[in-house]
Amino acid sequence: MKKSFIYLGISAFVFIFSQVYEHFSHGVYSGFMIYAFLIPFIGLFVPSILNRFILKREIPDMAKLSLKCGIATLTVGSIYKGVLEIYGTSTNFEIIYLTVGLVLCILAGILMTIKTNIKAEG
Repeated sequence: MKKSFIYLGISAFVFIFSQVYEHFSHGVYSGFMIYAFLIPFIGLFVPSILNRFILKREIPDMAKLSLKCGIATLTVGSIYKGVLEIYGTSTNFEIIYLTVGLVLCILAGILMTIKTNIKAEG
């Protein structure tokens, strides 16, 4: 349960950070910045609550690590894209954050599936 509150705190921190950043952006807003807090909220907090109270399954450590890294990459990429939109520019690095984050999240799903199948067979 402690980790769920940590994930909620991370989401709150990202929300507060984006609101403060947008407050000082002279009326320029970015959806990537405004909604960046939803990535750790939906990607970490909601699954941890569901697993704790409904699913109650053991998740392999490598899958947890991959998921956390993927969510962190997507969150930072969203904030980065938001900063660039507020500044009024763009780069080619935005797609790298998206690609790496999605690959890590997909890898986490694969690792969870593999571990579940091995346990079911054994």
